[in-house]
Amino acid sequence: MKGVLAPHQSARFARGQLPRLAGKRRGRLPRRAGKQGGQAIVLIAFMLTVLIGMVALAIDGSRAYALRRDIQAATDAAALAAADKMQQSGSYVSAEQAATAIFGTNLRLYAAPSCTAYGTPGASPWTVTCTYSDGTVLTDVARALGPQGSRFMLTATRTLQLQFGRVLTNGSNPTLGAGAHGNVDNLLYSPTVAALDEDGCGGVGGAAITINGIGTLDVNGDLVSNGAVSVTGGGLRVAGDIYAHCQASVPGSVTNSCYPSDASAPCSYPDVAGATRSGYRLPDPGYPAPSMLGGSVSLSGSGVVVPAGIYSSLAALNGDFVSNELKPPDEPDASNNTLRSANQFWRSSGVQCDGAFQVVKQSGPRDIPLGIWSFVVTSLRTDTYNGVSYTRESAPSMCDSLNLNNHFDNVQVLLSNVPGATSYNIYAAPPGNGCAGPFGLAANVPVPAGSVANDNLFPCPNVNGNGCSLGNESIILSNQLAAPFAPNGGAAPGTTGAYAPDPERAPLAAGLPNQNPSRGAGAAGDRANENNCKSLGNAYISCPGPITPGAVELNFPAGGCLNTNNGGDTYVYSGYQYNWVAVYEPLANGCANTLGAKSNSAYIGLVYCPGASIAITSQYTFEAGGVGGVIADTISFSGSLPSMSYSSSYAPVPQAGRITN
Repeated sequence: MKGVLAPHQSARFARGQLPRLAGKRRGRLPRRAGKQGGQAIVLIAFMLTVLIGMVALAIDGSRAYALRRDIQAATDAAALAAADKMQQSGSYVSAEQAATAIFGTNLRLYAAPSCTAYGTPGASPWTVTCTYSDGTVLTDVARALGPQGSRFMLTATRTLQLQFGRVLTNGSNPTLGAGAHGNVDNLLYSPTVAALDEDGCGGVGGAAITINGIGTLDVNGDLVSNGAVSVTGGGLRVAGDIYAHCQASVPGSVTNSCYPSDASAPCSYPDVAGATRSGYRLPDPGYPAPSMLGGSVSLSGSGVVVPAGIYSSLAALNGDFVSNELKPPDEPDASNNTLRSANQFWRSSGVQCDGAFQVVKQSGPRDIPLGIWSFVVTSLRTDTYNGVSYTRESAPSMCDSLNLNNHFDNVQVLLSNVPGATSYNIYAAPPGNGCAGPFGLAANVPVPAGSVANDNLFPCPNVNGNGCSLGNESIILSNQLAAPFAPNGGAAPGTTGAYAPDPERAPLAAGLPNQNPSRGAGAAGDRANENNCKSLGNAYISCPGPITPGAVELNFPAGGCLNTNNGGDTYVYSGYQYNWVAVYEPLANGCANTLGAKSNSAYIGLVYCPGASIAITSQYTFEAGGVGGVIADTISFSGSLPSMSYSSSYAPVPQAGRITN
């Protein structure tokens, strides 16, 4: 039957034999099966290669990504560390060392690297190359950019040891790299003059900064305008950069001089020439309102002394000289302390508030060592913040000498008071020392509370009173000078024998009073004014510190304006507790302020009025060695144009180092 095998056929099948037809096919099938098997091996090998490659890419690629990320993070940290250390220390070497250390720590490379010499950039950059134990290389290129601060350009490379990925290469390992630029102390972010308004740009009329006066507005630092800068009268000279938001150049008599010397271009190192730059828009720094340290205070109508604290209002100052500075009687010539300075601080505005002192012989029972004794006097005052009283002491007066040639001679010290003094320290130099000192503290003379007024000044100064309403004091020195009295350099300030404070420095310019002593460590330097720092417990410390005794902040939160015309002077300084903001008006205060001066005004600190206008009308408005700058909505200069010099010592906490690339 069709489809049914015969018995013998079934038997052949059982023995593994095929019919003839099947046999023909059987002869061809092995050959075809062999060819297909070879193709599969090729495909499998190819797929394995792809698979291994994908695994290699996945594993070593992720390792490369992680390593690249780690190198970038370490390089960023090194750039910030260099900038931060530069801001703290002012040392490029310290900054470069900080970058090296933090880079290794971030990559867990704790062995010290091998580095080329650390150094300071000059007219050319300084390059430091460090190689770490695993072959990682860090290169730091330091540049001094003048008003644009300091820049640290860091690049790093590290070899990745491939694992699976070597099957895809010729056996070599790839090198990964990263870079970062750290920048610090760019005066763009802490300008000397800055206007936040956009007048003059984008089709809006006017100008954010207007200069129309006599002479030249001389700015040391950056001048920044979010609008246009208009110079229609007088000139503008900037030792730094000019940033005019929508102007490639500023029309008029405009000069970019050399920073920081203010010399004319071309500049020689270390000076760097400034430039006019467009396009930048300065954001409002947004400084906070002052915290009320001890509450708000006010200035009486007849007062000339500005007590420490925060002022929420201030009457127009049109004919007075007001200040929170503390000065001695008879300020000395800066080059010769036996001479009285021709320009006394408290006489600089035409008033006669400057004091004087005199030493004379008096008979007495004590046996003071014979010879020529020399004396200087300092003024003392105490200011209070948050219940803590901080003692201040002025620089010494001129020196007055007295020859004691009789064993019954005593010394009388006669004083004509100066504004703000609540007592005086008398320092003596024994025979043989002379006016060169050293002087040791001998006695303190208090000023009776309520005994001083300022309604009759023209007889002042007068050590005998005689109508001077500032009053007079006196003391007789006898046993205070008896042996074994001697100056003692190890004695703490305010104790017997302690050395006198540092002397005043030469005037900023001819016709001005002396400058305060420079800052010093601990009790060294200025103990009275803007260069004085104390702890919260009233101990002398090096600046910066939490408290600057005597500091003020003029705060006008509700529409009050600061208007000082050219008939008087306002000379005030702020301090660390107020973040060196001398004048504060919040953004909501759109006041029209006028800062005028007669002969000697200064706002040592930042004048910050982001929503208000400021008109500066006198060349004497900023008669200080350094200011924290002026930031307002709009600023105009008229009359005789002033000079302004920015100092980070009297400005809000500077912008931290930042990564710029």
